[in-house]
Amino acid sequence: MTLPHTDLDVLLSHLGGDRLDLDAGTLARHLPLLDEVVATTANGNALISELGTYAEPTFTGEAFGVRPGAVTLRLSRPAVASVVATRADDGHREPAALWLFDGDGAAVHRAHLLSPDAPLVTEVLRLAPRADDPPAAPPPTAPDELDHLGLLDALTDGGGRVPDGLVPATPPCGVARVVDLLCVLCEHGVPAGLAVPNGGCLQVGTGPVDHVDTGDVVGVVSGAVQFAFAPGEVDTVRPVRTHGPHGPTTTVLLTGADGRCLALVGQFGLPPVEVVTAWERMVRDVLLHPIG
Repeated sequence: MTLPHTDLDVLLSHLGGDRLDLDAGTLARHLPLLDEVVATTANGNALISELGTYAEPTFTGEAFGVRPGAVTLRLSRPAVASVVATRADDGHREPAALWLFDGDGAAVHRAHLLSPDAPLVTEVLRLAPRADDPPAAPPPTAPDELDHLGLLDALTDGGGRVPDGLVPATPPCGVARVVDLLCVLCEHGVPAGLAVPNGGCLQVGTGPVDHVDTGDVVGVVSGAVQFAFAPGEVDTVRPVRTHGPHGPTTTVLLTGADGRCLALVGQFGLPPVEVVTAWERMVRDVLLHPIG
């Protein structure tokens, strides 16, 4: 007997479900129709989850709009190699779900479906025609030419690999500093973006930080967004500077021992200039001059 050896194999052998013959663009156009979901992206060391409705996901190389209050995904087209719909299992209290897998069979994103109309939408997805000629991927950008969106796309396309040559905003520091930063953002009510990459999927949540829990797992609540990471798995905190909509912008990368980005904290989309100004001041004050 052959044992399942990928996330996709395990899902199909234990939960069952239907593989949907979908291209990435068709999937993206239909996700907002699912209505209320719990959308989750996790990479083993960090997780982001949001209760809400999808905005239509965008793909690397495209414009990136971030709508507060909507589930926001940035996708690399190869990350959507397989889509599986699973039915509700009342015995195990498992709601119906939609799963995204990359070409290696690794799960990159899942959505638990809460709307009573979701089964109808998944049926529409089963019947949707497949577009066999997706747009060509844009050429990679040299690290010293990356703007803010280019950095997010490099992390998405590279499965969290941090490109070389990024300009540091402050010297690298330990994970305690980013916990302090999250607490200060919470105390002062400054909106921030929280993001987790996983295998060609980047899920982003934006808004004021409402609560921070510290300990073996750092948990953050921001409206309907739940964000968490294991501080023991964070090797280095790397604040980097790229050019954003309002000029040079700092993004804080939490990287593991292998150098991959586990999670990001920053400003995404088109935030008001006063929010970016407050964010930059807090990054400078907390990361250069630690609390306590």
